[in-house]
Amino acid sequence: MRTFMSKFEKMTADTQAVDASVDGVLRALRSPGNDGMSLEQLQALFAEVVRAYAHLRESDKELAPFPSNSDVSATEVAIAATGILEAADMAAFELGMWQTLKN
Repeated sequence: MRTFMSKFEKMTADTQAVDASVDGVLRALRSPGNDGMSLEQLQALFAEVVRAYAHLRESDKELAPFPSNSDVSATEVAIAATGILEAADMAAFELGMWQTLKN
């Protein structure tokens, strides 16, 4: 009887567990509040996603924020970006200056 997993089997099992977790989070995101993820959980997840994306973007300037088949609208991006800028106490002008200096 085999009691160990090969490196490939472990990676596959880990990937399947992560995929299942991500699917669960995505389902919960579609029903925030009483039916799914709490607002506090959504905020904590959003903070970690922003940190992770910023870190990845630092090393790969071409990394798109959304998958190619995403239907995120310009309005949704504007609303989210406004909220992020307000939370960071940063004006759009300051963001423009930072982008100029960064490039």
